[in-house]
Amino acid sequence: MTIHDEALAARARTALATDRRTSGLPIHVRACNGEVFLKGKVDAAEQIEIAQFILSGIPGVRHIDVQELQVKEKSP
Repeated sequence: MTIHDEALAARARTALATDRRTSGLPIHVRACNGEVFLKGKVDAAEQIEIAQFILSGIPGVRHIDVQELQVKEKSP
């Protein structure tokens, strides 16, 4: 991981933490060569879309991978 990757991941974490729609969600962020990888569990599918929208506005983000970001199963 380069300094640029670390800085990009830090900007992504800050953006998610400061947005009221995604703050407090257990989302792990990693960046590599402009690609941001999100991992964790969210309450609703729309939160994945919101996270992608938020991160797409960050300079340097070329792609957002959400394959490891899952929606929690609801209890019956």
